[in-house]
Amino acid sequence: MTIWARRNWGGIVSSVSLLSDVAAVVLALALAYYMRYRFGWFEDPPPHRLIFLAPVMASYAAATVIGGLSLGMYSHYRTAGSVDRAARGAGMVTIGALLTVAVTFFVFVDRLEPVRGLLPAAWALGVVAVVLGRSLLAAVLRALARRGAGVQRVLIIGAGAEGRMVARGFNADPSRRYLTVGFLDDFESQVDVGRGIPVLGPPEALSEVIAEHEIDKVVVAIPSLSHDDLLAVLADVEAQYADVWLLPDLFQLMVSPVVEGGVRGLPLIAVNEVRLRGLSRMTKRLLDLLVAALALMLASAPMLLIALLIKLDSRGPAFYVQTRVGRDGRPFPIVKFRTMVDGADQYGQTWTVADDPRRTRVGRRLRRYWLDELPQLINVLRGDMSLVGPRPEQPDYVDRFRGEFSRYMVRHRERAGITGWAQVNGMRGDSSIAERTRYDLHYVENWSLLFDLRILLRTMLIVIRGDAS
Repeated sequence: MTIWARRNWGGIVSSVSLLSDVAAVVLALALAYYMRYRFGWFEDPPPHRLIFLAPVMASYAAATVIGGLSLGMYSHYRTAGSVDRAARGAGMVTIGALLTVAVTFFVFVDRLEPVRGLLPAAWALGVVAVVLGRSLLAAVLRALARRGAGVQRVLIIGAGAEGRMVARGFNADPSRRYLTVGFLDDFESQVDVGRGIPVLGPPEALSEVIAEHEIDKVVVAIPSLSHDDLLAVLADVEAQYADVWLLPDLFQLMVSPVVEGGVRGLPLIAVNEVRLRGLSRMTKRLLDLLVAALALMLASAPMLLIALLIKLDSRGPAFYVQTRVGRDGRPFPIVKFRTMVDGADQYGQTWTVADDPRRTRVGRRLRRYWLDELPQLINVLRGDMSLVGPRPEQPDYVDRFRGEFSRYMVRHRERAGITGWAQVNGMRGDSSIAERTRYDLHYVENWSLLFDLRILLRTMLIVIRGDAS
């Protein structure tokens, strides 16, 4: 399995889990209907056909998913044991049932009477169906993990007592989600934690080992590691787009958030994990596809007119294609309307500055209203970009900035965006890279759907005012 597939496995599993939950509660409500009215268990004649309850079914499914989201059922999809899975399953179905009663009372009041008679049985059947469905999914995932599907490759820094404890925890994890590839340590050559795990080199070889062994997670199992050494570890790991977990000392344990459930009870701190994972990533992608497709349909005629004006205004193509660096460092061709004279790169590779003499007359107008970015909706549909995210840079700049600015590569943990938190705060063109990076890191580490909508709204206001350039 490729690195991309392993790191997106959580989103795939979360989506399957959500579909399983929806199917479970819909089938539970249908079965409750047939138990009451069709199997002869009760003498009541059916007041309506099952299709009459379709809006209630949809509400029950949506409310149950909301309950699952509130309980973290779609983010920590394989860390829970059977008891925790049953408890949370009952909790999410209970939330779904209560919300369904409220929605029916206020919206579908004509269906309230049959719902009142069916919902207790639908709740009980829903709990059983959701827990069974999730248990079956967990068993399937364990079977797939034995064949290497979705297994996270782990590297542990430190082969002492703490490192061995972490390795034993990963090896004993019932989800079989983690494979300890090896240790980094100055002294040991092989560590016995039930199956001899090799020491792959000293800590200084971190970057090379991550690349060679396709590491997904690095666990720092040296609680006494200095801040400078930890920052060096973070820089190397983030340059390779892996995650860092830290085995904390007592003080860190008191002041830092711990990975929920840990691994076999180990209190691990997620140092650099981004917010956009699992179902959240899928939701963002769905929003991108819907909005980009609609925007392209609405903007197709204006885009043709813009392309014609560019051709009439100056020699050269209407579109400008350039290589940029996207998610996980993958290069992609970005598409823009040409706003500069043809061959502007011959003047030297640099970003646009105020009153740039290379701009054309039409180009100045396009940049002022951010219209030059419209063709990037095609990049969004292709999956190269998102509507919102850090703006992509050219490969030469990325190679340069990754060595100059701490944690610069974290911004490449997500898809690049047409607009972003830095851009709506004035960080565009010839602006401070350090400041822009801080804004990008804030976005990546604090993502939410509301945050995206806020940025899109601010972008629309900037475009309307003509303040983009």
